[in-house]
Amino acid sequence: MKQSMNRLVWGIAIGVWAVCGAQAQVAGTEAQASRTAEAWASAGAEDARPAGTPQEPDLRAVKEQLVEFQRIANQEITQAFANPFALLQDAKGTYLPGFGAVIHMEVNLHPLRMLSIFGQRTTERELQKAREAKLKRVSELKAWLSGLLLEHGAKLTEVPADLKVAVVVDLFNLPSESEGLPTQVVVETSRRAVLEAQAKQMPVEEFEKRQEFLEF
Repeated sequence: MKQSMNRLVWGIAIGVWAVCGAQAQVAGTEAQASRTAEAWASAGAEDARPAGTPQEPDLRAVKEQLVEFQRIANQEITQAFANPFALLQDAKGTYLPGFGAVIHMEVNLHPLRMLSIFGQRTTERELQKAREAKLKRVSELKAWLSGLLLEHGAKLTEVPADLKVAVVVDLFNLPSESEGLPTQVVVETSRRAVLEAQAKQMPVEEFEKRQEFLEF
């Protein structure tokens, strides 16, 4: 009788231990699952990007588009101005993260006649005429730059629309003719403005107002 009682007590103890162990295992599994879910949610929150976040441009594609823009700029500027005119440095483009595309070139808007060791020195009249011609061509240059951006700026499709496209033109002047003449003309605008103007969503006059010119 005593032995039967002992076996009953041990059986009850083993059953209680098994139940408690199973409950502890379930609780541990649930806690682990909860921690795993929290970790995934946290990782998702850290890695998630707001909808519409622009991707980084393909720099190789940007370079290819800049090369084509350079070619067009070199060709059209030499056609825009009658001689005497000199393109001293071909257009070179680069991409600046956070700003956009920048194209640079150097020109002489109205070179003076070539002098030889046997030729006469440049006269004051020639210098004055060259200054007047260059001042007039500065205005023409700004108009040409505006048209260049309007016609071809939208083709820089790898440049994000909220960034800018700028063209910098260095103006070569001799010391004897530099008085009152700018040495650089810069024009810049957002590529979004170019896209809107190209899509006829913005009048040309409004597009011109959206450009920024710097002349100094």
